[in-house]
This record gives sequence, C-alpha cells and structure tokens, in this order.
Amino acid sequence: MKNKKGAFTLVEVLISISLLSLVLIALYKSADILRDSNRHLFHYLEKSTDTLKGSNTLYMDLLQSDYNITIITEDKFHRLLINNTRNSIHGLSHAKVVWLVYKENNTLLRIEGGDFTLPLKSDERVNIDVIAKDIELFKVYKSKKKDKILAMIKIKAQEPQIFMTQNLPLKPPPPPKENNATKGAKVPKL
Repeated sequence: MKNKKGAFTLVEVLISISLLSLVLIALYKSADILRDSNRHLFHYLEKSTDTLKGSNTLYMDLLQSDYNITIITEDKFHRLLINNTRNSIHGLSHAKVVWLVYKENNTLLRIEGGDFTLPLKSDERVNIDVIAKDIELFKVYKSKKKDKILAMIKIKAQEPQIFMTQNLPLKPPPPPKENNATKGAKVPKL
C-alpha cells in the first residue's frame, strides 16, 4: 500500500486563488455601486429637506391658526396671510404670518411678526425667513365651506409638495367662560 499525503496540488491552489480574486472584484464593484447610490440619495435628500421643512412649517402655521386666513392671487403665485397663529419659529406667543414669493429669484419667504402691514414700514419689527429659492409653484386654495386648505409648493428640479389641512374652524373660538370661582372675584393689587 502506498502512503498518500492529503495536500493540495499547485494547480488547485492557483484555481482557488483565481476564484477568490473574482469574488473579491465582484464585491468591490458592489460596494462601489452602493457608495454611489448612497451619495446620490444623500444629495437628493439634502435638496428636498428645504422643501420638506418649508411644507412642514406652512402646515403647522395653518393647523395652529385661527379662522382668519386670507389668500391673495398675484401674477403666478399666491400670497397667504395668516392673521393669528400659535406656530411661531421666533418665540412669539401669537404671530401674524405672511407667505409670499419674492419676484427676484422666485424666493419663497415667510414673514413673521406681531402686527404689521405690507409693504413694511421702517418701524415695524418682523422676522423674514427664506424658505426656498427657484419656486415654480406656490398656490393655496380654500374649500367652498372654508374648512379645508390645499397647499402646493414646487421648487425647480424637485418633486412638488402637496398637502391639505382639514377641519379648520369656521368661526373664532369663543372667549373663555367665567366659572363660579372667578365670577365677580377681585384681583388683589400687589
């Protein structure tokens, strides 16, 4: 009987190295494609973040507003006037907010302040936030019953953002009622 050793031949080792190198090349290509895909997705999300932030802010402005919302149709865009909203990004308890598209670069602006009129006077204090540039569409519509609002925002080279708020109050909330404890009570002077 012959004594056999259990070793690999040179040809078997070369074949296994070749197969391993092909698998590694395929894995490297897959990782490269995945890296490019993630980079593309990151840039897309980076661009759309501004639109989403603007849409979210507009949605919250409408949702936390009282009944007094005015929509003014201008040339290509709408102007939205919210006389009283609790959604303030600048720390006001109640804010008057105007959404409009500035004609230069079609820039969507959000103007927030106490009580102001447009065009602004030099003594009026407001905060102006640039929401997005290169706006192609900014339209806001009220339903016939005025309890729903449809808003559409489209920025150049991005998907449009469309949303609807429902069940808006048709009239202002009633003033707080006096209960027995506060009825006729005098406020002590300090």
